[in-house]
Amino acid sequence: MLRKELAGYYNPKLKIAYFAQDLINLDEEKTAFENVSCTSLQDKMTILNLLGMLGLSYDKAQQKVANLSGGERVRLSLAKVLLADANLLILDEPTNFLDMAAIEALETFLKEYEGSVLLISHDQQFVETSVHSQWEIVQACLVKKS
Repeated sequence: MLRKELAGYYNPKLKIAYFAQDLINLDEEKTAFENVSCTSLQDKMTILNLLGMLGLSYDKAQQKVANLSGGERVRLSLAKVLLADANLLILDEPTNFLDMAAIEALETFLKEYEGSVLLISHDQQFVETSVHSQWEIVQACLVKKS
């Protein structure tokens, strides 16, 4: 229904991956690795490398999501979005609950990401170091930040 209403407003090849703080994109009965691989075109090593960079060890990647801590689930949810078969990432406060090592890994990933990113964050330093250009909504208009 929504796609029909929006037809003509976006390219039909647009594939969106959305990181939400509620973690609804995780299947608790699957392992961490299975959660990421089911929506990713990346190979096993790429998935495991990103999970590791975000602080999830190989052993954690083999555990069911139900057995992971809240912080580990946040990292997993973020990895699932980052490696999804998408060309637009929408990241809503992705640095919440991440330690510095995971934030640095996210910065590195975003600098190298070839698609588009809509980033919502109160962490101005993270924004400054992670993006190529910034846009703001000023008086109901989208304006490029100088």
